[in-house]
Amino acid sequence: MNRILRAVHKPRPSLELPAWLSLTTGVIVLGCLLYAPLISAPYANTQRALVCVYAVVGLGLHLLTGMTGQISLGHGFFFALGAYVSAVLAGTAGWPYLLAIPVAAAVGWGVGFVFGLPALRLSPLSLSVVTLALALITPSLIKRFDDVTHGARGIALDIAAPPAWTGLDRDQWVFYICLAVTTLTGVMCRLLSRGRTGRAMRGLRDNEAVATTMGIRPSTTKSFVFATSTALAAVAGVLYTYVTQFVAADAFHLTLAIAFLTMVVVGGLGSLPGVILGAIFVVYMPSWTAEINESASGLMYGVALVAFMFLMPYGVAGLLRAVGGPLLQRREQRAGQQE
Repeated sequence: MNRILRAVHKPRPSLELPAWLSLTTGVIVLGCLLYAPLISAPYANTQRALVCVYAVVGLGLHLLTGMTGQISLGHGFFFALGAYVSAVLAGTAGWPYLLAIPVAAAVGWGVGFVFGLPALRLSPLSLSVVTLALALITPSLIKRFDDVTHGARGIALDIAAPPAWTGLDRDQWVFYICLAVTTLTGVMCRLLSRGRTGRAMRGLRDNEAVATTMGIRPSTTKSFVFATSTALAAVAGVLYTYVTQFVAADAFHLTLAIAFLTMVVVGGLGSLPGVILGAIFVVYMPSWTAEINESASGLMYGVALVAFMFLMPYGVAGLLRAVGGPLLQRREQRAGQQE
């Protein structure tokens, strides 16, 4: 954890892409993502939808860890909270399944804010320990309320069916929902990080004492960011039920917390594109390791986490920044000389 904290507080290699290149790349990638489900097998669409699910959690952790310097290992609890809000409201009570998204966001934000008020008075290292305890008790809490959650038996769902006018299969429709939510979340996080709140988050991350003298209220900012990140985890939990059509206590054990942390470390702390790279790694890692051992994914998450902390503390995005930054600078210098 200390290595992660040091990576958060150290200056990162810079890579500012030209606006035209960022826009062009974004349009091309989005176009490919919109077309891919129409020509892909259901399993491939499900995997891509899961990448979006994990990316929403990662975007929340980007705000909390990458921007504010706080480490949470308990987001699996809020992920489970959102999943069960969806399962109970849409599956059991018969609510429209899309309504579960704002309800879960509100519940996740409220619970996260209340939990964060005392917890965020702790140091980042102590906060990681407290939230680790929350991750450990999550399966037990789910089983404790068996009347609602059905415990280890779980709740089978039949939700998120596509409207007839779309002509889409369920896997295609669910992917488009997940992609839309992920895109909106990414835009929100980018706007938030570039505004006054973003400056406050970076100030607290870099030097809390100096930030306080500049009028930033640490408790208010930290509580808001923590609650926002937990709300996004709850929204991701709703999307998870759309993808899997099933929710049970065993889906929210400690491996999930390790996977979330691995995602932000592998992708790159404080990097929005890194969140997507980390989500791809976490979702596809079990498939890559299945030939070795079907239960090896948890071990591989841990190995990857340790390896990146020691060898590449800024993750894949940091490596791309370190390599691509000088290349772009040389290109700009050559262009200036030609003019």
